Amino acid sequence: MDEGKLYKLLEEVKPDNSFENSLTPATPDYSNLDNWAAYPEKNAQQFYLPDQNLTLNKSKNDVDVFYIHPTGFFEKVWNSNMDKSRSAYERTEMMLGNQVSAFNNTCNIYAPEYRQATYYSFFAKDTDGTKALDLAYKDIESSFDYFLENFNNNKPFIIMGHSQGALHSHRLIANKIQGTELQKRFICAYAIGYMIPEKHYASMFPLIPQSQSPIDTNCIISWSTVVEGFKRERERTVFWQPSGWSLELMKQKIVSTNPFSWKNDNNWVDAPSCHSSVITKSPNFDFADRLSLHHSGAKKSLAYAREQSFSTRINPDNGLIETKGPLVEKMKKMTTFTGDLHSYDVMLFWGCLRENIKDRINAFL
Repeated sequence: MDEGKLYKLLEEVKPDNSFENSLTPATPDYSNLDNWAAYPEKNAQQFYLPDQNLTLNKSKNDVDVFYIHPTGFFEKVWNSNMDKSRSAYERTEMMLGNQVSAFNNTCNIYAPEYRQATYYSFFAKDTDGTKALDLAYKDIESSFDYFLENFNNNKPFIIMGHSQGALHSHRLIANKIQGTELQKRFICAYAIGYMIPEKHYASMFPLIPQSQSPIDTNCIISWSTVVEGFKRERERTVFWQPSGWSLELMKQKIVSTNPFSWKNDNNWVDAPSCHSSVITKSPNFDFADRLSLHHSGAKKSLAYAREQSFSTRINPDNGLIETKGPLVEKMKKMTTFTGDLHSYDVMLFWGCLRENIKDRINAFL
C-alpha cells in the first residue's frame, strides 16, 4: 500500500476516543465454545482443502496446534467485541481457511477468537495502540490456559500465529512456555509475518533457538515476504519484549527462515516438489474492502493459484524473504499490489508448510 492510500485508510479507521475513554468489550469466557473460532468438533474453514485428494484428519491426532489469527478488525474502536455478524469475524474465517488449514492432516486445530486490536493500533503515536494489544494478549493467554487445562491432555503442541497473531505468540512463548515444563511438549512455533529483530532474539528467547533446518524442534520459525528489492515503507513498528514495549526500525535485520529450504542462508531457492500456493476463492466477496462492517455471508473455498512458479531468498541486509518469478509477475498486476506480500506470507508457502509440519512432528515424536 502506497503512503497516500495508507494514510487515507488510517484516517478512516482511527478510533474516535482514546483507549482510556473507550468501553472495553466483555471478557470472553473460553469455557463457552462459541468463543473458539476453531476446534476439532467444529466443522469450519480450518478444514478447507484446495484438493479433495489431500488427506484430512479432523481429530484424534497426536499433536495439537494453537493458532492465533492475524488482524482482521478495521473498525473505529480499539478492540473487537468478537461479534460473529461483523466483517472482522468473516476475515477470521478466511484466515482459518487459507492459513491454519495447512495443519488439518497432522494436528487437532484450536483457535480462539479474541478481542483483537484494531489495525490502527500499530500506527498510533501514543500508548493507546499498545494498550489495545495488551488487552488482546490477555485473551490469548486466557484461552491458552483453557486449552492446556481442557483440550490438550498433555499432548505435544505447536504454536502458529501470523502478523498480530505472531506478535502475541512471541509474548505467549516468553511468558508461558520458555523455561517451563511445557517446553518439553513444545514442538515449535511458526511465528510468521511480524518482525523479530535479530539483535533482540537472544534476550527474548534465550532457551528457544531459531530454527536452522527443516527438522529442528523446540524452535521458532519466522519469515516476512516481499518482492525482490522491496523495502518496508514504515519507519518504525511496535515490538514487545519482557521489559515492555519499544519502537523498532522496520529496516533493521530480522530473524528469518526460507520456507522453500527451511534454511537461513541467502541463496535463491526454486520451489521444491512439496510446493503449492493457495488462494481463497469467492465470486461475491470484495477482498480489497477493509471498511465493510458486516459479515457478507459469501460462500468461499480454497483453491490452488493458477500460476505456481517462483523463487525465494533471504535478503542478506534486512532478512526479508524476497520473491521473483512467474507467480510474482502475475501478482504485480493486481490493483492492490504494493510489493509487500505480507497478506500472502502463509498462502504462498501453504504446501511447503503443510509438509514441514509433518517433518517436524515426525522428528519430535
